[in-house]
Amino acid sequence: MRPVATLAVAFLLLLLQSMVLEFAPAPMVAPSLGLLVVLHVGLSAKWSISSAALVGFCTGYLFDLVSGAPRGLHAFVFILMVLFARVLAARLAVRGFVLKAATSFVASLVAALLIVLVRAVVSPEGGYGGLRQASLEALLTGFFGPPVLWLLARLDGRLDPARLRVGLSRRRARPIGGGVSPR
Repeated sequence: MRPVATLAVAFLLLLLQSMVLEFAPAPMVAPSLGLLVVLHVGLSAKWSISSAALVGFCTGYLFDLVSGAPRGLHAFVFILMVLFARVLAARLAVRGFVLKAATSFVASLVAALLIVLVRAVVSPEGGYGGLRQASLEALLTGFFGPPVLWLLARLDGRLDPARLRVGLSRRRARPIGGGVSPR
């Protein structure tokens, strides 16, 4: 249930990102919202590495379909970013606004570098043109990183299987007799 809901949110964020880019009056740079979803599942200890990689692959493939990029490019890079985030989470506790923004910024720069390198290996005549906008995209991703990561953490907390199994016992216990003191 949790991976399906996370993929649905990733799909909505990717559609929002592509709509902003499509309907903008001038060519512009948008934050990488799909990368933030991948960063969330990679940093969270609640996700196993296999399910996080699956979400990364699906999010990247959806991004490829929505953006018109070569199929599999972002899927491959997003799987690598899940592994990068998992290694980062083992070394660093990413909590707080500033650290989440910095992590989003660095992850966006690393992802842009990986995308350009993979494209250069596949078709060398393509060049390194994507690096011109990478810093601005990373800055925007760092700005939007903390609120999107907070939203995903809230959604992940609501869909936690351990909390869903508890059921009615989450409510506070009421005293027997409806709180009326015996006389």
